[in-house]
Amino acid sequence: MITENKPLVSDHSAYEQQMHAWRRTMEDKIRAEDGWLAFAGLFWLSEGVNTVGSDPSADVVLPSSAPAQLGTLTLDRGRVRLSVTADIPVEVEGQPTREADLRDDQTVEGETRVRLGAVTFFVVRRKDKTGIRVLDVNSSIRLNFQGRHWFPLNADLRFPSRFLPYQTPRVVDVLTSYGVLTPIPLVGTVEFEAGGQRYTLEAFDGGEGKLWFVFKDATNGAETYGGGRFLYASLPADGDERVVLDFNQAYLPACAFTPYAMCPLPPQGNILPFRVEAGERLPPA
Repeated sequence: MITENKPLVSDHSAYEQQMHAWRRTMEDKIRAEDGWLAFAGLFWLSEGVNTVGSDPSADVVLPSSAPAQLGTLTLDRGRVRLSVTADIPVEVEGQPTREADLRDDQTVEGETRVRLGAVTFFVVRRKDKTGIRVLDVNSSIRLNFQGRHWFPLNADLRFPSRFLPYQTPRVVDVLTSYGVLTPIPLVGTVEFEAGGQRYTLEAFDGGEGKLWFVFKDATNGAETYGGGRFLYASLPADGDERVVLDFNQAYLPACAFTPYAMCPLPPQGNILPFRVEAGERLPPA
């Protein structure tokens, strides 16, 4: 049985300090040189040779600080090779480079990052699509960012919950904001009660001992991002079903801040019919 929400915070002062520290960490993360605010482009590659540079006619358009023609990116059956033709310093994994094979972001080793001045780019893979994500330390979105916005802390929106793991994780193709499908493992469901009603959220594998939830609620569109919000919770130990859903730690996805991100949309079952006035919100009008 799932019990109705009961107070989970015995020391409100300590909880507030913990949450304010978490919010500062989230602020630092988004303002980082490789954070979401630095996203400056996302381009899908065609099989064969793709031009790259700041020229608007390039297949991969870099910020204006890059040369008009930097070189080419050749896609050959999923593999990407960089060839630099411009006479400027380009680094791949910290080393000056003219030619290099680039790993994508789905490899065990992680993506290969190409750097030229304030600009970085790397290969992303989503199902059968291969693209280039561009970052710019001097992005106007990053430089002009006014800070994240939050609902007031509400301890009543921390729910004792029950985790029901799937016997085997189910890898599902999740639609993203770019209309691209991306495979993500579903590991189970979490049940909780609010206002005398029982609700269920499907949980993705969040990595590092975490459950990851992509959800919508009745605040979406006006007060929070229309595509939903994210929330993480600690994965319980084997044999333990207890999970705490703390909606004060709900936050906006990258797509709320930049048009160059791909964000998973909530599963159909993760749409809550009530208002979750906790966590991150859009700037007040």
